[in-house]
Amino acid sequence: MEHKIMTMDEKFAMFQKIWALEDAGQKEEAQKFWMQIPMPAYLAKWCKEKVGVDFLLHNGFNLAEANEEYGKEWLTH
Repeated sequence: MEHKIMTMDEKFAMFQKIWALEDAGQKEEAQKFWMQIPMPAYLAKWCKEKVGVDFLLHNGFNLAEANEEYGKEWLTH
């Protein structure tokens, strides 16, 4: 799945969907939407340093903002 950077309006719309799903008891569906929201670059960098690259890659996080800020090869450097 190709991840993309989202505008603040897109993120807010996604949060509204997530909250509605969680309120309806659809936790697994809400989790799928959470994973589409880009992780902030600073948090992705922290995760890389503290828990490792495998954690980021194998859990399907949207790393589009980190890729934009640090370059596409940031995970391997």
